[in-house]
Amino acid sequence: MSQPRVLYMGYGETGCFCLSELVAAGFDVAGVFCRANDRTERPGGESSSVFTLTRGLGLPLFEETNPNEPAFLAAIAESAPDLLLSVQYDRILKPPLLAIPRHGAYNLHYGPLPRLRGCFPTKWAILEDEPAGVTFHVIDPGIDSGDVIDQILVPLNAGETDRSLYLRLEEAGRDLFRRQLGWLRTLEPPRRQPQDESRASYHPKQPPYDGILDWERDAVWLERFLRAFTFPPHPAAKTWYEGAEVQLRAPAELGGDLPGRVAGDIVFLDDGRIAIQCGRGSVIVATVLVEGEQQPASELRRPDVPSPRFSTETS
Repeated sequence: MSQPRVLYMGYGETGCFCLSELVAAGFDVAGVFCRANDRTERPGGESSSVFTLTRGLGLPLFEETNPNEPAFLAAIAESAPDLLLSVQYDRILKPPLLAIPRHGAYNLHYGPLPRLRGCFPTKWAILEDEPAGVTFHVIDPGIDSGDVIDQILVPLNAGETDRSLYLRLEEAGRDLFRRQLGWLRTLEPPRRQPQDESRASYHPKQPPYDGILDWERDAVWLERFLRAFTFPPHPAAKTWYEGAEVQLRAPAELGGDLPGRVAGDIVFLDDGRIAIQCGRGSVIVATVLVEGEQQPASELRRPDVPSPRFSTETS
Protein backbone atom coordinates (compact mmCIF):
# COMPACT_ATOMS: atom_id res chain seq x y z
CA MET A 1 0.00 0.00 0.00
CA SER A 2 1.43 3.37 -1.00
CA GLN A 3 1.79 6.08 1.60
CA PRO A 4 -0.41 9.20 1.45
CA ARG A 5 0.90 12.07 -0.62
CA VAL A 6 1.14 15.32 1.38
CA LEU A 7 1.40 19.01 0.51
CA TYR A 8 3.07 20.53 3.56
CA MET A 9 3.05 24.14 4.78
CA GLY A 10 5.02 24.86 7.93
CA TYR A 11 7.07 27.24 10.01
CA GLY A 12 9.31 27.30 13.06
CA GLU A 13 10.46 24.53 15.33
CA THR A 14 7.06 22.84 15.43
CA GLY A 15 6.83 23.04 11.65
CA CYS A 16 10.24 21.36 11.39
CA PHE A 17 9.30 18.70 13.92
CA CYS A 18 6.07 17.74 12.14
CA LEU A 19 7.75 17.61 8.73
CA SER A 20 10.47 15.36 10.16
CA GLU A 21 7.80 13.09 11.66
CA LEU A 22 6.05 12.76 8.31
CA VAL A 23 9.29 11.86 6.56
CA ALA A 24 10.28 9.37 9.28
CA ALA A 25 6.85 7.73 9.03
CA GLY A 26 7.29 7.28 5.28
CA PHE A 27 4.73 9.78 3.97
CA ASP A 28 5.20 10.89 0.38
CA VAL A 29 5.81 14.65 0.65
CA ALA A 30 4.68 16.13 -2.66
CA GLY A 31 6.20 19.49 -1.82
CA VAL A 32 6.77 22.07 0.91
CA PHE A 33 5.58 25.68 1.01
CA CYS A 34 7.37 28.02 3.43
CA ARG A 35 6.46 31.35 4.94
CA ALA A 36 7.75 34.41 3.10
CA ASN A 37 10.26 35.11 5.91
CA ASP A 38 11.69 31.59 5.73
CA ARG A 39 13.06 31.48 2.20
CA THR A 40 16.84 31.49 2.73
CA GLU A 41 19.30 28.87 3.92
CA ARG A 42 20.14 29.07 7.63
CA PRO A 43 23.27 27.04 8.34
CA GLY A 44 22.90 25.25 11.63
CA GLY A 45 19.31 26.45 11.96
CA GLU A 46 17.48 23.33 10.85
CA SER A 47 15.54 23.19 14.12
CA SER A 48 13.64 26.40 13.30
CA SER A 49 13.80 26.78 9.52
CA VAL A 50 11.44 24.65 7.45
CA PHE A 51 13.17 25.96 4.32
CA THR A 52 16.59 24.75 5.52
CA LEU A 53 15.22 21.40 6.68
CA THR A 54 13.39 20.82 3.38
CA ARG A 55 16.55 21.54 1.41
CA GLY A 56 18.51 19.19 3.63
CA LEU A 57 15.99 16.40 3.16
CA GLY A 58 15.98 16.86 -0.61
CA LEU A 59 12.22 17.44 -0.73
CA PRO A 60 10.48 19.52 -3.44
CA LEU A 61 10.29 23.17 -2.39
CA PHE A 62 7.81 25.56 -3.97
CA GLU A 63 9.13 28.99 -4.94
CA GLU A 64 5.80 30.82 -5.14
CA THR A 65 5.07 33.28 -2.32
CA ASN A 66 1.27 33.22 -2.58
CA PRO A 67 -0.32 29.79 -2.07
CA ASN A 68 -3.54 30.96 -3.73
CA GLU A 69 -2.06 32.16 -7.04
CA PRO A 70 -3.05 30.26 -10.22
CA ALA A 71 0.47 29.05 -11.04
CA PHE A 72 0.78 27.40 -7.65
CA LEU A 73 -2.70 25.90 -7.87
CA ALA A 74 -1.85 24.35 -11.22
CA ALA A 75 1.36 22.86 -9.85
CA ILE A 76 -0.42 21.43 -6.83
CA ALA A 77 -3.24 19.97 -8.89
CA GLU A 78 -0.66 18.21 -11.03
CA SER A 79 1.08 16.74 -7.95
CA ALA A 80 -2.28 15.28 -6.81
CA PRO A 81 -1.84 15.36 -3.00
CA ASP A 82 -4.05 13.30 -0.75
CA LEU A 83 -3.66 15.76 2.14
CA LEU A 84 -2.74 19.36 2.81
CA LEU A 85 -1.16 19.88 6.24
CA SER A 86 -0.50 23.33 7.71
CA VAL A 87 1.62 23.83 10.84
CA GLN A 88 2.22 27.42 11.98
CA TYR A 89 1.74 28.67 8.42
CA ASP A 90 0.43 32.26 8.35
CA ARG A 91 -1.55 32.77 5.13
CA ILE A 92 -5.29 32.28 4.64
CA LEU A 93 -5.88 29.36 2.28
CA LYS A 94 -8.75 29.90 -0.15
CA PRO A 95 -11.32 27.39 -1.50
CA PRO A 96 -9.65 26.69 -4.89
CA LEU A 97 -6.58 25.40 -3.05
CA LEU A 98 -8.57 23.62 -0.33
CA ALA A 99 -10.49 21.68 -2.97
CA ILE A 100 -7.34 20.06 -4.41
CA PRO A 101 -6.23 17.55 -1.72
CA ARG A 102 -8.47 14.51 -2.13
CA HIS A 103 -8.76 13.75 1.58
CA GLY A 104 -8.87 17.24 3.02
CA ALA A 105 -6.78 20.06 4.44
CA TYR A 106 -5.84 20.26 8.12
CA ASN A 107 -4.14 22.77 10.40
CA LEU A 108 -2.36 22.71 13.77
CA HIS A 109 -3.40 25.87 15.66
CA TYR A 110 -1.98 27.16 18.94
CA GLY A 111 -5.36 27.88 20.49
CA PRO A 112 -8.21 25.94 22.16
CA LEU A 113 -10.72 26.39 19.34
CA PRO A 114 -13.30 27.83 19.11
CA ARG A 115 -11.57 30.17 21.56
CA LEU A 116 -8.57 32.23 20.45
CA ARG A 117 -8.94 32.01 16.71
CA GLY A 118 -6.58 34.17 14.69
CA CYS A 119 -3.24 35.58 15.82
CA PHE A 120 -1.24 35.91 19.04
CA PRO A 121 -3.26 33.26 20.92
CA THR A 122 -0.65 32.97 23.69
CA LYS A 123 -0.76 36.69 24.41
CA TRP A 124 -4.55 36.76 24.39
CA ALA A 125 -4.84 33.69 26.63
CA ILE A 126 -2.72 35.46 29.27
CA LEU A 127 -4.50 38.81 28.83
CA GLU A 128 -7.95 37.24 29.06
CA ASP A 129 -6.83 34.85 31.80
CA GLU A 130 -8.22 31.77 30.11
CA PRO A 131 -6.84 28.32 29.22
CA ALA A 132 -4.61 27.98 26.18
CA GLY A 133 -4.27 24.87 24.02
CA VAL A 134 -3.50 23.37 20.64
CA THR A 135 -6.06 22.14 18.13
CA PHE A 136 -5.84 19.97 15.02
CA HIS A 137 -8.72 20.98 12.80
CA VAL A 138 -10.13 20.95 9.30
CA ILE A 139 -9.28 24.02 7.23
CA ASP A 140 -12.43 25.62 5.84
CA PRO A 141 -12.90 29.01 4.09
CA GLY A 142 -13.08 30.78 7.46
CA ILE A 143 -10.26 31.61 9.87
CA ASP A 144 -9.60 28.71 12.26
CA SER A 145 -13.30 27.86 12.08
CA GLY A 146 -13.21 24.33 10.67
CA ASP A 147 -14.32 21.16 12.47
CA VAL A 148 -12.07 19.99 15.31
CA ILE A 149 -10.30 16.64 14.94
CA ASP A 150 -8.29 16.65 18.20
CA GLN A 151 -7.28 19.07 20.93
CA ILE A 152 -5.08 19.44 24.02
CA LEU A 153 -5.98 22.09 26.60
CA VAL A 154 -3.14 23.82 28.44
CA PRO A 155 -4.24 25.70 31.60
CA LEU A 156 -2.14 28.71 32.53
CA ASN A 157 0.47 28.40 35.25
CA ALA A 158 0.93 31.08 37.89
CA GLY A 159 3.16 33.83 36.49
CA GLU A 160 2.82 32.47 32.95
CA THR A 161 4.63 34.55 30.34
CA ASP A 162 4.29 34.60 26.58
CA ARG A 163 7.57 32.71 26.30
CA SER A 164 6.80 30.04 28.91
CA LEU A 165 3.34 29.42 27.45
CA TYR A 166 4.62 29.22 23.88
CA LEU A 167 7.21 26.62 24.88
CA ARG A 168 4.51 24.56 26.62
CA LEU A 169 2.30 24.78 23.53
CA GLU A 170 5.20 23.64 21.35
CA GLU A 171 5.48 20.49 23.45
CA ALA A 172 1.72 19.94 23.38
CA GLY A 173 1.69 20.57 19.62
CA ARG A 174 4.29 17.88 19.04
CA ASP A 175 2.27 15.40 21.11
CA LEU A 176 -0.94 16.33 19.30
CA PHE A 177 0.60 15.89 15.87
CA ARG A 178 2.03 12.49 16.75
CA ARG A 179 -1.49 11.42 17.74
CA GLN A 180 -2.71 12.12 14.20
CA LEU A 181 -0.13 10.05 12.28
CA GLY A 182 -2.13 6.82 12.48
CA TRP A 183 -5.27 8.10 10.82
CA LEU A 184 -3.35 10.34 8.44
CA ARG A 185 -1.66 7.18 7.15
CA THR A 186 -4.98 5.36 6.63
CA LEU A 187 -6.81 8.52 5.47
CA GLU A 188 -9.65 7.64 7.84
CA PRO A 189 -10.09 10.60 10.20
CA PRO A 190 -11.89 10.27 13.53
CA ARG A 191 -15.25 11.87 14.08
CA ARG A 192 -15.17 15.62 13.46
CA GLN A 193 -16.56 18.03 16.04
CA PRO A 194 -18.14 21.24 14.68
CA GLN A 195 -17.07 24.35 16.57
CA ASP A 196 -19.57 26.09 18.84
CA GLU A 197 -19.82 29.57 17.33
CA SER A 198 -21.42 30.94 20.50
CA ARG A 199 -18.12 30.34 22.33
CA ALA A 200 -15.79 31.59 19.60
CA SER A 201 -13.30 34.42 20.00
CA TYR A 202 -11.09 35.91 17.29
CA HIS A 203 -8.12 38.28 17.31
CA PRO A 204 -6.58 40.01 14.26
CA LYS A 205 -3.02 39.98 12.95
CA GLN A 206 -1.62 42.70 15.19
CA PRO A 207 -0.26 42.65 18.75
CA PRO A 208 -2.88 43.25 21.46
CA TYR A 209 -3.40 46.99 21.88
CA ASP A 210 -0.26 47.49 19.76
CA GLY A 211 1.77 46.49 22.79
CA ILE A 212 1.12 49.87 24.49
CA LEU A 213 0.56 49.98 28.25
CA ASP A 214 -2.62 51.86 29.19
CA TRP A 215 -2.00 53.04 32.73
CA GLU A 216 -5.71 53.87 33.21
CA ARG A 217 -6.39 50.12 33.45
CA ASP A 218 -6.21 48.33 36.78
CA ALA A 219 -2.96 46.87 38.02
CA VAL A 220 -4.11 43.24 37.84
CA TRP A 221 -4.78 43.57 34.10
CA LEU A 222 -1.55 45.47 33.47
CA GLU A 223 0.51 42.81 35.27
CA ARG A 224 -0.98 40.25 32.88
CA PHE A 225 -0.17 42.60 29.98
CA LEU A 226 3.48 42.66 31.02
CA ARG A 227 3.55 38.85 31.13
CA ALA A 228 1.82 38.65 27.74
CA PHE A 229 4.66 40.68 26.24
CA THR A 230 7.53 38.88 27.95
CA PHE A 231 9.29 36.79 25.29
CA PRO A 232 12.90 37.99 24.92
CA PRO A 233 14.24 39.10 22.52
CA HIS A 234 10.85 40.07 21.06
CA PRO A 235 9.54 43.56 21.92
CA ALA A 236 8.17 44.00 25.42
CA ALA A 237 5.21 46.14 26.49
CA LYS A 238 5.92 49.78 25.77
CA THR A 239 5.26 53.14 27.32
CA TRP A 240 6.93 56.57 27.11
CA TYR A 241 9.00 58.57 29.56
CA GLU A 242 9.89 62.15 28.75
CA GLY A 243 9.22 61.43 25.06
CA ALA A 244 11.45 58.32 24.90
CA GLU A 245 10.13 54.79 24.51
CA VAL A 246 10.61 52.52 27.51
CA GLN A 247 9.74 48.82 27.56
CA LEU A 248 8.71 46.79 30.58
CA ARG A 249 8.71 43.01 31.11
CA ALA A 250 7.62 40.61 33.81
CA PRO A 251 8.12 39.96 36.62
CA ALA A 252 6.05 42.70 38.21
CA GLU A 253 4.65 42.88 41.71
CA LEU A 254 1.17 44.15 42.49
CA GLY A 255 0.80 46.99 44.98
CA GLY A 256 -1.88 49.26 46.36
CA ASP A 257 -2.80 52.75 45.26
CA LEU A 258 -0.03 55.32 45.64
CA PRO A 259 -1.30 58.24 47.77
CA GLY A 260 -1.92 61.40 45.77
CA ARG A 261 -0.85 59.85 42.46
CA VAL A 262 -2.66 59.51 39.13
CA ALA A 263 -2.35 56.83 36.44
CA GLY A 264 1.17 56.68 35.04
CA ASP A 265 2.89 58.43 37.94
CA ILE A 266 6.20 56.86 39.01
CA VAL A 267 7.44 56.54 42.58
CA PHE A 268 11.08 55.60 43.12
CA LEU A 269 11.36 53.11 45.98
CA ASP A 270 14.24 52.86 48.45
CA ASP A 271 15.17 49.36 47.17
CA GLY A 272 15.83 50.62 43.62
CA ARG A 273 12.52 49.51 42.16
CA ILE A 274 9.77 51.77 40.84
CA ALA A 275 6.05 51.67 41.53
CA ILE A 276 3.67 52.91 38.81
CA GLN A 277 0.17 54.05 39.67
CA CYS A 278 -2.51 52.38 37.56
CA GLY A 279 -6.21 53.12 37.22
CA ARG A 280 -6.55 51.06 40.37
CA GLY A 281 -3.61 49.74 42.33
CA SER A 282 0.01 49.83 41.20
CA VAL A 283 2.65 47.63 39.59
CA ILE A 284 6.22 47.45 40.83
CA VAL A 285 9.18 46.57 38.60
CA ALA A 286 12.91 46.35 39.16
CA THR A 287 14.19 46.80 35.61
CA VAL A 288 13.27 48.60 32.38
CA LEU A 289 14.48 48.48 28.79
CA VAL A 290 15.67 51.72 27.22
CA GLU A 291 16.65 51.56 23.54
CA GLY A 292 16.57 47.77 23.85
CA GLU A 293 19.03 47.65 26.75
CA GLN A 294 17.94 46.41 30.18
CA GLN A 295 18.83 48.63 33.10
CA PRO A 296 17.80 49.12 36.74
CA ALA A 297 14.55 51.03 36.97
CA SER A 298 16.21 53.46 39.37
CA GLU A 299 18.28 54.83 36.47
CA LEU A 300 15.16 56.58 35.17
CA ARG A 301 15.47 59.04 38.05
CA ARG A 302 16.59 62.47 36.80
CA PRO A 303 16.94 65.68 38.80
CA ASP A 304 15.30 67.69 36.01
CA VAL A 305 12.08 65.62 36.21
CA PRO A 306 10.44 66.45 39.55
CA SER A 307 7.19 64.61 38.73
CA PRO A 308 8.15 61.47 36.78
CA ARG A 309 5.42 59.67 34.93
CA PHE A 310 4.84 57.27 32.06
CA SER A 311 2.50 58.18 29.21
CA THR A 312 0.74 56.26 26.46
CA GLU A 313 2.21 58.40 23.69
CA THR A 314 5.49 60.09 22.77
CA SER A 315 4.43 63.67 23.51
